[in-house]
Amino acid sequence: MLLVYSHKITPRLTYIFRQVFIRILELPLDFTSSIEKFVSHSGPKLSYTHQALGNEFFIASHELLFQQGIQEIPIEVSNWSGIPAFFKVAKSSKMPYDIFAASFYLISRYEEYLPHIKGEHGAFLPYQSLASKNNFLELPLIDLWAVRLKDKLHELFPDLTHISWEKPKFQAVISVVNPYLYLNKSILLMLNDSINALWRLDFFSFIEQYLVLLGLRKDPNDNFEELDALFKEFGNDSIYFFLFAKNTFFDRGISIYNHGFRNLIKHIADSNAVSLLVSFAAQQESKTFYTESDHLKKLIIKKIEAVRFNYGLLNASSGYTHLLEHEIHEDYSMGYVNELGYRASTAVPFYFYDLNNDLQTSLKLYPVVADEAGLRKFSGRKAFEKLEQLYENLPTRSAYQGVSFSNAILNDPEIRNNWRDQFINYLRYHAR
Repeated sequence: MLLVYSHKITPRLTYIFRQVFIRILELPLDFTSSIEKFVSHSGPKLSYTHQALGNEFFIASHELLFQQGIQEIPIEVSNWSGIPAFFKVAKSSKMPYDIFAASFYLISRYEEYLPHIKGEHGAFLPYQSLASKNNFLELPLIDLWAVRLKDKLHELFPDLTHISWEKPKFQAVISVVNPYLYLNKSILLMLNDSINALWRLDFFSFIEQYLVLLGLRKDPNDNFEELDALFKEFGNDSIYFFLFAKNTFFDRGISIYNHGFRNLIKHIADSNAVSLLVSFAAQQESKTFYTESDHLKKLIIKKIEAVRFNYGLLNASSGYTHLLEHEIHEDYSMGYVNELGYRASTAVPFYFYDLNNDLQTSLKLYPVVADEAGLRKFSGRKAFEKLEQLYENLPTRSAYQGVSFSNAILNDPEIRNNWRDQFINYLRYHAR
């Protein structure tokens, strides 16, 4: 066990040290602010303070982990032997940067609490992030720093626990907004589809719609049985999130009272993990969130413990506060809808830190490195090559690769892009 000394043990300090050592590096640790206890400790030890106490592994501390509240912090990103780093510290430190303060800044999404320009739906835009501005959005930077720290610690403490390598976990996150392209819609929506197809002179879609409605052809988006069979064949982990809300300007899905839709959800929930895709309105209003989660809970007769936001995470402070109010334990929204990469600069699941109250919460966040909307900016081949590259670059076995797809991923009208085959090959790549 590693003993950590600091002149002041704060919630921020214990939070990020546990994330780095326990959840990323899988190394046990304990804390002390007693110099006597630290000096007498005979095992591996690390001091995180202003100056070294002896010959221990010393890291000079930035003030961030000892502060309270949110304030502008000057940041200068430098190159540290091939990877970006910031919060440079004194030369006497065993590490040239305070990676704990830097990791806390990134993983807590500190910059999203500072004044910023909001996107169309009120979201924090990726181009405003420190990661995007300094070209490390596609790097799990905190995990890379942690591995570099572990290597340095092993040089001083060769008996420190070594962790055997295993492949990181992959999980397909299926976000279902429209389970059907044509079926189970209201008459008005069906007419709207027909008129739009004719307006675009898309006669194929017009004819396809009525073949589906007449039962002569399968709905192109109804791919759930095939998805389920593929996940079982290759042993892939998966979780389905269904939009189960009233139709609004932002969220237009199937009516929650439609029998076909309800039967579909219950059928999938019989053998798969199923939960709620939170509507735009429900991310804004706690009462609406309760209504949606309660309706789905009664349908599948299972407690709703995990969610994903339909439009992506808009506001960490209010969005995650609503989830905590309703005892949600897991979230799969920590990513950007239109950009690939690590929004919190880590590929390892972590607990949401509430900066407004300066405490760690019980809400566990699963990083989602890519959404299908962001992948569609590339060709099918290029998109899945990037996903494989991101996976191969994961530095720890504690890492997690979550990728969000729609149920329409197997519907491939554009043969030249070959999305269907690329998706199946990607599942095969992760076969267990």
